[in-house]
This record gives sequence, structure tokens and C-alpha cells, in this order.
Amino acid sequence: MLDIISVGPGEAVLLTDDAKQAIDRADAVWCAARHAVLVPPEKARPLSPLEGAIEQMRLSSDAGQSAAVLVSGDAGLYSLLEMLKRKIGGEYLRVHPGISALQLFAARLGVSWQDAKILSAHGRALSESALCHAVRTHRQTFCFLDAAHNPAWVRESLTLGGLENVRLFVGERLSYPDERTEAYDPDATYDPLCMAYIENDAPESGLPPVGLSDEAFIRGKTPMTKRDVRALVVSALHLKPNGVVWDIGAGTGSVSVECARQCPLGEVYAVEMKDEALDLIRRNAERFHALNLRVVPGRALEVLSALPAPDAVFLGGTTGEAEAIVELLRGLQRPIRLVATAVTMESAQALLRLMRPMVDFEARQVAVSALESVGRYTMFKAENPVFIFSANVT
Repeated sequence: MLDIISVGPGEAVLLTDDAKQAIDRADAVWCAARHAVLVPPEKARPLSPLEGAIEQMRLSSDAGQSAAVLVSGDAGLYSLLEMLKRKIGGEYLRVHPGISALQLFAARLGVSWQDAKILSAHGRALSESALCHAVRTHRQTFCFLDAAHNPAWVRESLTLGGLENVRLFVGERLSYPDERTEAYDPDATYDPLCMAYIENDAPESGLPPVGLSDEAFIRGKTPMTKRDVRALVVSALHLKPNGVVWDIGAGTGSVSVECARQCPLGEVYAVEMKDEALDLIRRNAERFHALNLRVVPGRALEVLSALPAPDAVFLGGTTGEAEAIVELLRGLQRPIRLVATAVTMESAQALLRLMRPMVDFEARQVAVSALESVGRYTMFKAENPVFIFSANVT
């Protein structure tokens, strides 16, 4: 049996009696260097390198010794517990709870945290977009930080995400004599192991609506997928919040932006080879705070192989490369949702031949008319019909 002992924020004063007793009973205790002061020297074992330490824990436990490992805060909140369950097996673990840094930080701030969103960027993947989505949709957000993802990174991310007006607090060295809890100071230097607390007085609910106004985009002379067609395309893509999307022939980036707003935990790659269009995509991404939109210059077949494998792909303009692109997608050997549009009969016929044999193939023709004033009269003005093809690449 391996004891997982939660040691709280770090200072011995916040160790529970249960944790102290578990340390006393153990024959060997694996711990990080900063926790070694909590363990008798003859029992302490280094936790780094981690893989080797886990193997030694297993051998010690198998040999009948009382083995233990110390984890920061509470074992159930961003700790080694899940990894140890995978490596050793949950049935061989005994977990001792503790006071987390989050609990202590909330207490210092005098705030409750039962409705808060809890994130970690400490040794984990947390994108600017994911952080901003959490803050945008929650009144309270707590985040564990590290040297690379520090309070300055949090503030910069929030600013780029259009969240300049939220309040940011920092807690560092929690439980230690030099503990500091304060509103974020851009001129201050903070300990790498600190926490952020963010308050948003006007949180939004869920994902933003699809169908941004055409007039909201910077357009130039580059063709753009209009709002009504764009909404149908985004719907047909079957997007997931953490999905990876390729928008090939992205034009102004209107579809890329809409997808980025629907995939705040994922990434959208806007592939485009024309310089004017590339500039528009970048400007529109900035305008709509699409922090997870990556602009990829170049011809599709020259750049796609270097991108992360997609969950969904939109073919907006392929300059005759659609068939080769589909072959590339098939070679990835994973389910991919594919949507393509056409405005000419020739391109529509080519897409029909290419996509009709695919699973769950569907085709639509969309003809949209919008009201327009002509002198003292009002009439509907028709836009060009658009073909929308969708299917699953398997």
C-alpha cells in the first residue's frame, strides 16, 4: 500500500494530524525538495526524477515496507494522484486529504469558491484562449501558475482576450512567513509558484452565438463567406469546444473566427496563400479576440502536413487541390468532419464526385435574399446561390 499524503500549501502548521501520523508511520517518504523539512531525514527520498521515484515506490511497497509520497495542497486537486493511479493502480493507494493552496488563498481573500472555475497552468497545457473562455463565462476563476505562466502572462492574456476590466489578484508563498496576497501589480516580481484569482462582474453564458455580422469584419477585396452561409457551414462542421479545425483557403478569416469562438479550448488553423488575405485574417482575429486562431501562410498541400491533425476541415477555396487534400485527410486515419462550399457549377460537380461516396454525405444549395432600400422602395436583393457539401472522412 502506498500512502498519498496531502501536505497543504507547504508550512508544517497547516499539516493535518492525519498527515503527520501517516508520515510517522512510513518507512520511506518520497517528496520534493521543498517538502523535505516535513520528513525525518532518514526517511526522505527524492521525488525527482519522477519515473524512477515511482518505480522505487512500487518496489518498496511490494517489499512490505510502508511507503508514502508527499503531494502539495490536497491530493484531489491538480496533484500526482491521477498519474499514480495509472502507474501503480488505485487499489494500492491510500489518500490522505489536506488543505489546498486554493482554499487558503480564498480564505485570505475572504471569498467563497464553490462556484469558481479552477484551472492550472503549472506544468500543464493552458492556452490563452482557454483561460479567457473560463474568465468570460465565470464570475470567479482561480488558476495555479508557474514561471512561464505567471501573473503578467495572465494579465496580458486577459487584455488580448478583451477582458481588460476584470479584477486580478495574486497569492504567493501562501502559508509561509513572507506570504503575499494582493491586487496584481505590473511592477511587482512574483514567486513562480503562485496563484491568480480573477473576478468578472458580468460573466457570459456558454459559447458565443454563431453568425457575426458581415459588416463587423474587415473585408478589403478578398471574397468572404457571408453570414447566412457561414452559420450553416459552422453548424455542419459539428465543432467541439476542444477541437482542432483547418480552414483551407480562409479568405478574410470569417469562418476561422466563427470556429475559433466555438472552439475556445482548441485551435483553428487558417490556411491561406494570398498576402492581402493573410493580413485580413490577422486583423480580424485581433478584432474578435480570437487568441486560438493560427494563421498559416502557403499552399495547402505544402503546409498541412506540419499541422496538428484536425477534427474538422472546411474547404473554402482550394485552387483545384480538393482531391489531393482529401487523400491527405484519409491518410491521417482518424474521423474528420469535412465541409466544402462551391459557387460555380464546375466546382460543385467536382465536389459532388469527390464527396458523394463518403459517409453521411449531404448537399445543400442556399439562396439568400436580403432587404435593400432602392430609392423610396424596399426590395429583396438576391446573393449568389452557394452549394454546401458535408461528409465524414474515415
